[in-house]
Amino acid sequence: MSDPYGNNPYGQNPGGQTPGGQPNPYGASGGGAYPPPPGGGYGGGHSGGSDPLPPKTDGLSIAALVVSFLCVCAPIGVILGFVGLKRTKGGQRKGRGLAIAAIIVGILMTLATGAAIAGIAIFADKVVTPGKAEVGQCVNIDQDEDDNVIMYKKDCTEEHDGEIVAVAEVDAENKDAIASDMSNHCGTIVSDEDIAKLNEFSDDLEYKAVIEDPENVETGDHLVCYVESNDKLDKPIL
Repeated sequence: MSDPYGNNPYGQNPGGQTPGGQPNPYGASGGGAYPPPPGGGYGGGHSGGSDPLPPKTDGLSIAALVVSFLCVCAPIGVILGFVGLKRTKGGQRKGRGLAIAAIIVGILMTLATGAAIAGIAIFADKVVTPGKAEVGQCVNIDQDEDDNVIMYKKDCTEEHDGEIVAVAEVDAENKDAIASDMSNHCGTIVSDEDIAKLNEFSDDLEYKAVIEDPENVETGDHLVCYVESNDKLDKPIL
């Protein structure tokens, strides 16, 4: 059959033309390759390697914040926080905010810990233990429902509950007497001179005693004898 347009639809068109005489936009041959897309080839459209990795979070700054919460270790957290500031300067590492938080928290925890230690030390200094009791000390008495007694040191010119009048260490000779009746034993170890002062001061004084463990008196324990009045005392007796 003849081609009505004078062209062979299956053959190569001279001059790279399409049927109808139009130029072939894909090249001289109808079976030619497609032109490469802009940018050169079918690969990536950019050049120059991969993007740089973001900076890592500074582990020391994280550790500084954790340590800052650990009371007695808080000063170490402050030091680590300043080191973390240096390590995160200029964005070389992330975590600058953590380092700043570690410094703030560490300082606050250090101050709080110091205040707590000071408070404990002051409280311990005020408590009169049997082993540190002295004759002539004025005390306030705190006695709970189980008859456990805590004595607090008090200035004798201020109102107070009682005054220590005798102290004795438990030994083999006095152990049985103390264990059987501590208060009665106190009346036997107060000096005659001090008894005269006590009688002169008031006849409303009551002898009382404390020891480390009244249920189990042992050699080496300390018996503390003191007097109390129905009214508050406001001056020394001995």
